[in-house]
Amino acid sequence: MNMKILVLLAMTSLILLSCFSAGCVEQTASQTDVLADVISSLHETLTTTADEAAFASRYYAADPTPENGRQALATLYQRTTLTHDLLIADENGIVRAVYPNNIISALGQNLSSYPPNKEIFAGTDVYVSEYMVLENGMEAYLLSVPIKISDKYAGYISLSFDPYRLFGPEEQKVFEKGYNLWVMQMNGVQVFDADVSEAGADLLTDPDYAMIREMAELVAANPSGETKYVYTADIGTDVVEKTAVWDTLSFGETDWRVVLTSVPATS
Repeated sequence: MNMKILVLLAMTSLILLSCFSAGCVEQTASQTDVLADVISSLHETLTTTADEAAFASRYYAADPTPENGRQALATLYQRTTLTHDLLIADENGIVRAVYPNNIISALGQNLSSYPPNKEIFAGTDVYVSEYMVLENGMEAYLLSVPIKISDKYAGYISLSFDPYRLFGPEEQKVFEKGYNLWVMQMNGVQVFDADVSEAGADLLTDPDYAMIREMAELVAANPSGETKYVYTADIGTDVVEKTAVWDTLSFGETDWRVVLTSVPATS
């Protein structure tokens, strides 16, 4: 091999090394790395929402009137992407302000028999409820932050959010990378799936999901992990093998198992 060829090979190796270092050659992220990005993004969204709610709480505390409360809620509604309905309840659980007007019937209601309350906020600055069906029929979570006046508990601000507003944007991102996303509570209830008809299904007890019950039990019992399982294809009747990687999103005293699945390429 002559000197020119050796020099050319050396230069090519140097260029490729530099290119990889600079990121000009696209490197496919692993399923685990993609999931880690999803968890990070979700946590950032929830943190931003909670921070905005805390700001609204301080704004209201400076002038705790129904008029100022409605203004605080209206501003919070505009500044967050998750928010559906909002309310302010006082230290006795009585609703003092709402936004928007579609829940105006809640004004004056006593919510003291429902969380959150003073005891809950003694240990946390943000609380996320269980997945629930609201009076308007919406399936949602409630994210709440305390209101403090002169450092004393004076109630809370709650905002309801549809899990599809939280998890939906992440599903779009991972789908473009060849994955699917679904989310389950610790009790086995699936709160998000690209197929909306599957939201709310109990993967641990529903006989329609018997094929994946063992996998769902594994996910529920372990904060993170990886497994393979078989499932009927979304379209058709073929049974396919999927790889599932999952991790836990924890926020506001609530945990979700976030599951990323991929279908092996066919030969």
